[in-house]
Amino acid sequence: MASLLKTFALFSILFSIGITSSCKREDETCTAIIKVIRPTGVAVSGANVVLMSNWALSSGEGELAPYLTDTAKTNKKVTDANGEARFEFKYPAILDIEVTHIAYGQASDLIKLEPGETVSKTVILEQ
Repeated sequence: MASLLKTFALFSILFSIGITSSCKREDETCTAIIKVIRPTGVAVSGANVVLMSNWALSSGEGELAPYLTDTAKTNKKVTDANGEARFEFKYPAILDIEVTHIAYGQASDLIKLEPGETVSKTVILEQ
């Protein structure tokens, strides 16, 4: 009887370890770092950066991730002293980058967000 209890306890421990280790999910957060610079390479602080999907706004197809068409603060940032704005999203996507600065004008580009990766993109304000 004692050996049966030991066997059952050992099986229970191994089973619980197997379940907890298989339930761990890798972090699939998509991180985008947008760096805004002048043609001379100088970082631009205070630039407004918006990430969204112009396709999603114009197509109106099906159910989309909220940040693709969201105008909330989740997809809008202002660049810091290093000219960078950092975004985190739950799902991968290809997004439009729209940058505006009161003194240096505007620029746009695209960025592809990958699951669990940090993707950097540099946008140059030409004006």
